[in-house]
Amino acid sequence: MKRLLAVFAALFIAVGLAACGSGSGDDSSGGGGGDSSDPITLGFAIGETGFMAPYDLPARTVAQMAADDINADGGVDGRDIEIVSANTKSKPELAGNAATQVIDDGADVVVVSCDFDQGSPAAIVAQQAGKLVFSTCAASTDFGPTGIGPLAFTMATAAPVEGAAMAEWAYQDKGLKTAYTVLDDTLEFTKQTTQAFTDRWKELGGEIVGASTFKQGDASIASQINEIKSLPEPPDAIWLASYNPGAASALKQIRAAGLDMPILGDEDLDGDYWKDAVPDISDVFFATYASIYGDDSEDQINQLVARYKKKEGKLPDTSLFLTGYATTQAIAKAIEGADGSTEGTDLQGQLEKFDDEDLLLPATFTAENHISFKRTLRIMEIQNGKTKLVTEFSPKSVPGA
Repeated sequence: MKRLLAVFAALFIAVGLAACGSGSGDDSSGGGGGDSSDPITLGFAIGETGFMAPYDLPARTVAQMAADDINADGGVDGRDIEIVSANTKSKPELAGNAATQVIDDGADVVVVSCDFDQGSPAAIVAQQAGKLVFSTCAASTDFGPTGIGPLAFTMATAAPVEGAAMAEWAYQDKGLKTAYTVLDDTLEFTKQTTQAFTDRWKELGGEIVGASTFKQGDASIASQINEIKSLPEPPDAIWLASYNPGAASALKQIRAAGLDMPILGDEDLDGDYWKDAVPDISDVFFATYASIYGDDSEDQINQLVARYKKKEGKLPDTSLFLTGYATTQAIAKAIEGADGSTEGTDLQGQLEKFDDEDLLLPATFTAENHISFKRTLRIMEIQNGKTKLVTEFSPKSVPGA
């Protein structure tokens, strides 16, 4: 989840400007880090409760693990990292206040929700205070200079990369040639993954035999299913772009209608927390950051999953939790590169130098894009309700990149 419609971005910017008065990135409130022995404070303005909790809380948990690891290794130029937090309750209208709270609590850098809709109001407040602001995994390409502003970065993989990866893998490796797309158009993220899937599918020579949309709150997608069933030939695959609980509901209805072709999707099909709604679901494939099931190709990811499970008594809800660890690493490296400064513009300059930076999730940022378009994904498969790794995959071409 991840994203914001342009109209919301404009609204939140207007609200943020009104709330912050004459504040700007040049204001001395941006801070330079205080005394050289003071801790570096990361302020998490996130959804500790509500539907964002499965995304935001695991990311904060491993962000703290990263801080502990860095502190044990001497900190950032001798300074420890500490974390303060405020709850947005998964309500965008509360996010700005949460950002103000963590800034009042001494945050040098603000970290916001794993969602463009949810995180943008907090990000705008931080930007106006001259603070660097990171989303753990808002995947809309507008989280940065084109939307929030120059001090906004995200550790997410850009949404079009996931759509392109699934198109290439399904067409070339799986041998599928025709597809029907079903889009939950309530989020910019799902729109971007679907557009990239469609564009790349056609570039490869595949055929989109039909397309339909629905809304997250729709109880039924019967009309969309009937449209698929009325096609002269059934498609080789269905592309489904939605988030839960709507995604699980759509999967259940598709299979109940007797449509048994492979279903392709993005990171919102990751994890087990939604599977009770569709027990024993099979032939579902999706692209995401990594495997949380102990079979990832990177040992350090398997180790972090095990560490999380030991601490929390369960698996992380999705592999998006990894972005919390990488976010803390990135902030620490930027502060080191800026000679200890926590000034927003100083950290921006350091982050824009990242080129496949060696983090838990390698990151590349530029002046134009504060989100990674270059990253190796994992293609995952669900059979009989069990998810496993299929392969690592990096798309050769990403539309619009």
